Amino acid sequence: MSALELTGLKAHHPLGFLAACGLLRCLTEWKDFGWSKLGWRSGEDKGAFAAIDAERPLDIESVMQLLLSRSEQQRGSLALTWSTKVDDRGKYRDMANRVVLQLLQGASRDDADMLAALASDLIVEGKSLRSTSFDLTSGNQRLLQSLRILAGEPENPKGRPSPLTRAAVEEAMMGPWKYQDDHHSLGWDPQAQRLHALRGKIPEKDKASRSVRAAVFLASQALPLFPCFAVRRRLRTTGFHRHDEDDWFAWPIWREPISLDTLRSLLAHPFHSDLRERGVEVVYRCRRAHTGGSEGNYRVFSPPEERPWPVRRRRLLSRQGGKR
Repeated sequence: MSALELTGLKAHHPLGFLAACGLLRCLTEWKDFGWSKLGWRSGEDKGAFAAIDAERPLDIESVMQLLLSRSEQQRGSLALTWSTKVDDRGKYRDMANRVVLQLLQGASRDDADMLAALASDLIVEGKSLRSTSFDLTSGNQRLLQSLRILAGEPENPKGRPSPLTRAAVEEAMMGPWKYQDDHHSLGWDPQAQRLHALRGKIPEKDKASRSVRAAVFLASQALPLFPCFAVRRRLRTTGFHRHDEDDWFAWPIWREPISLDTLRSLLAHPFHSDLRERGVEVVYRCRRAHTGGSEGNYRVFSPPEERPWPVRRRRLLSRQGGKR
């Protein structure tokens, strides 16, 4: 058995958590490393960070080759090439039919799982699809195009592919994060939010998006773990909940390593129950916050906080004198 400690992927950070889940999904589907499991460990002055246990030797070089292959696959993914953003239901349905036919012929579930994570054709606004709650893009940003650009697709037709580098992958997984990449973090990194009033540059001279591209790419591989579904004519995304008129993304942290199948089950479990009985030590959450001023239409994950554990029903009944 091989173990790889990922000190750059912090438990309390939404992007760190998503990146760790994305890496587990890549390793599991790659199969070259046998079985893989994800857990969380603590170190001196490092806080809790991700750790991957694998059946066969696991190192940066082998992971690098895996991610280069995954990025090339993402640039041509059927689930990401039907549009630049999640919009037209007709295009979505046409692509879904094509993906299902290929699935019946023995193709990988990758495209089908990604499509299910992007939207549901049951929920529309006018003629447009409602997008996943992970879609925090707005204005000139386009989620599907952004995901392909993260994977190395040129931003213009005459450009050249920009593959991930070993240094970038090592920085994302091992840290510290230097925020030197000119790619958008898609709103998944609270630390990448640019508050111009608190910066030393005026907005017109501060156009660059500073991020940890490899971490955002790894996080994009976790999207299929959070499928969308329809509830009372509204779109819901796995992992999100409504509280005090705000939408929140919540994620659990556990210790003992678990497989991808167990992770899927855990993520789908409602967080209004006490997950400590299932080995979860803490649940963090981030609000889908507005940014860009009072009239801004951009969203970003707010700084993380611990989600309070639900009040047990027995305790609540005792406070009410046993009344039901």
